[in-house]
Amino acid sequence: MSDQLGPYYSRLGPPRALRDVEHSLIAKLVRNTPHEHEVLNELCDALVRDMPDGGMGSIKFQGKTPKPRLGGQIAEGAFCDADGMPVSVALLIDDAGHLFELDVFKADGSPLVSYPDPDDFEIVERQGKLGFPPERARQKS
Repeated sequence: MSDQLGPYYSRLGPPRALRDVEHSLIAKLVRNTPHEHEVLNELCDALVRDMPDGGMGSIKFQGKTPKPRLGGQIAEGAFCDADGMPVSVALLIDDAGHLFELDVFKADGSPLVSYPDPDDFEIVERQGKLGFPPERARQKS
C-alpha cells in the first residue's frame, strides 16, 4: 500500500488500534457535522498508523479503499499543548468518504507533549459552519 501513496507513506508506523484520547478528539471534531454518524461508526474498528511528522501526533487511517486519495477536510480544531504551543488539528477523508488522516500540526514543529482533554479542545468554525465537507460528501449525507 505504501508504494501507491508515495515515499512519505512508506515511513508510517505499524497498524494499531485507535487510542482512547484520539477517539475522544475525533468524536468531538465531528459532533454536529453531517459526517458524525458515519465517522463514529468507522471509529469502532479503525486501525491507524503513526505518521512520520516529527512526533506531532498525526495518524493515517488504514484505508477501506484500495488506492485512497485525499478527498477533503471535514472538521478542524485547535488547542494549546502542555508547553503552551498552539496546535491545529484537521480531520480528513478520502475521495470515497472514509477516514483518511487526523492531521496534527504544532506551530513550532516540535513533538506533541500530550493530546488535550476534550474540554480544552476548541472546534474551529469556518464561515459559520463546523468543518467543511467537500461537495461529494455533502451529496452523500
